[in-house]
Amino acid sequence: MEAQLQNWDFFLKYHVNCDWYGIWSRYSPNGDIIESFEGVRSFHANEDDSEVTHQNYLKYADGKSETKTFGPYQKPTIRALFLDNSFSAGSAIIELGSIFGFETGFRYENKRAEAIAIYNESGNLHKITFIDEKLVTLPKVTTNLPPQEISGNLQGTAKTITSDLQISSPIATSWQPLENLAKDYQILHLSNTVSISCPQIIVGGEEFFYVVDWLVRPSLLLRGIRKYDASGFTSFTLETFDLID
Repeated sequence: MEAQLQNWDFFLKYHVNCDWYGIWSRYSPNGDIIESFEGVRSFHANEDDSEVTHQNYLKYADGKSETKTFGPYQKPTIRALFLDNSFSAGSAIIELGSIFGFETGFRYENKRAEAIAIYNESGNLHKITFIDEKLVTLPKVTTNLPPQEISGNLQGTAKTITSDLQISSPIATSWQPLENLAKDYQILHLSNTVSISCPQIIVGGEEFFYVVDWLVRPSLLLRGIRKYDASGFTSFTLETFDLID
């Protein structure tokens, strides 16, 4: 129960009682933009923080709009893992024959960034959704800009939360470009600051991981790593890298 309460408290601290104005961009497995539209995600708690309501207000390019309601979420149960200012959710067990996927995101000050990967029934990467959000106003469009290069001496720390919500102490970690983490993974630059690395095909019973990078500013990089082994989801790691002069 203590671990669940901590998870709930991170959810409240970083994401709730906020209206997040975002640009949602959907990509093909090759990185081509399929569509973009505007959305507002609204999370609000009741007086004693025991319940959170969640609504998405979506406005599409053709002028149509819709509202989607989720929850309400009851304390302390929430499906996502919240680790400091990051979060991750998704299928716990990979079962071919059904659609599955996972997501990872972060908050920093008045901004959030999230990337969602969806796989089809055969285990092939089907589509990716990138959500770029700010409080109060819509962010500037960054999807057509080239990715910013990362250079310099990056010093990092890593914390891990397991599937049973146990959080490790922070440890030192070294930065590696996405290309070095897995040679055969699909790497997509979803904006000039957000990139992902994921398998193009997932076969049940094999180990794999899903990585999302967010270059918050030239001197700060956040990396989320969602890991699976042969039995399913095992852990989520938040790596925070600072540029050291």
